[in-house]
Amino acid sequence: MTMQIIALGLLIGAIAIGFIKKINVGIAAFGLVLLLALIGGLKLKVIFAGFPTKLFITLLGTMFFFALLQENKTLELLSQKIIAAVGKNAFLIPIILYVTAYALSAAGPGAISAQAVTILFAVTLAVQMKVDPLLLATPAFLGAVGGTVSPIALTGIIISDLFAAQNISVPNSQWILLFGITAVNFLCALVTYIWFKGYRLSPDDTIRSESLPAFNNSQKMGLASLLFLVCAVVLLKWDVGLVSFTLGFVLVLFGAANEQKAIKLIQWNVLILISGVSVLMNVTQELGGIALLSNMLASVMNKATAPSVMALTGGILSWFSSANGVVFPTLIPTLPRIAQQLGSGMPGVMEMTMGIVGAATIAGISPLSTGGSLILAVYSQEARCDVKEQQKLFARCFILSFCFVAFVAVIAAFIFKPICG
Repeated sequence: MTMQIIALGLLIGAIAIGFIKKINVGIAAFGLVLLLALIGGLKLKVIFAGFPTKLFITLLGTMFFFALLQENKTLELLSQKIIAAVGKNAFLIPIILYVTAYALSAAGPGAISAQAVTILFAVTLAVQMKVDPLLLATPAFLGAVGGTVSPIALTGIIISDLFAAQNISVPNSQWILLFGITAVNFLCALVTYIWFKGYRLSPDDTIRSESLPAFNNSQKMGLASLLFLVCAVVLLKWDVGLVSFTLGFVLVLFGAANEQKAIKLIQWNVLILISGVSVLMNVTQELGGIALLSNMLASVMNKATAPSVMALTGGILSWFSSANGVVFPTLIPTLPRIAQQLGSGMPGVMEMTMGIVGAATIAGISPLSTGGSLILAVYSQEARCDVKEQQKLFARCFILSFCFVAFVAVIAAFIFKPICG
């Protein structure tokens, strides 16, 4: 128990030190991780195992590719043309982003592929429109995670397989789950649309389509590359980071963008921030700090609070680990036994599943997950903001993730039961 408390305390301490001392939280995390590992008696390979290699490649690849498109003004001109095209109907942009991301995700690729495309564009557009990046990035993210429980999408398939492995048999369970998660997701999107005043969104009146220049040859290559990225990630399910590096190489090879200028635009401090905190969180999890937090929640569970408690547990675990790879395979197999102990039966299993899936997927807007980290990385690069503003956005994404998880936990007690019967 003592080691668990120390691990959780150092994790919270690293974040607090970063914000109080105004230094990169990733540096603080890297600075404390060896100390924590030595106290806990962990080997160095455990530390290195926590480095988010795939996320790092995804972020670096997309940041490099979009830095090239930023350097040759492709993104700037494209955004200006879209702003000019929507005219006085700019309030529809967040809605269009939500619907597009939801449809792309539900069609099969799942949340990560859909948000990799829609968030990148949404944040870039927000910078050009000079609006809060979360106003456009949030609906893009929510749409992506809302559609991922489709029976033909990644998360939907994973949960279906887990149900089969545990002999959980509920008629039309996939569609019930999709309906419930979509309802929760839509409510979150509606609340954030109102909170960020999306209905007041208006374009810059100085932008007129006739005053904008045509795309030059380099920018046309950039647009073609962007279209290929969308098709490769969404339709072919290729890795977005590696595809971005390949397309970036092609653009540089044919002289469509300046490599050296683009590399200078990459926000390396953002990569340090995300990597450092991820490594420290992995060590904290290895030493039981996250389990301690989850057990504290589980201790207050009863039949009435089970969906809400499982939602909180799923959301918190998702902050520190993969929802598809860790949270669902860990928690869902425990549900039949919990339901039996509580006397809630299969409807109880479905309610708790909805709570876990709803909170774990929506928690991904945390800056330590793919959604939040993409928002932070792209905005830092496009807006060229300083460390103080980056850490402010880091905190806002985490607070938003916390609010989403709490929101799902609260409404889990009210809307899941009628849906599950």
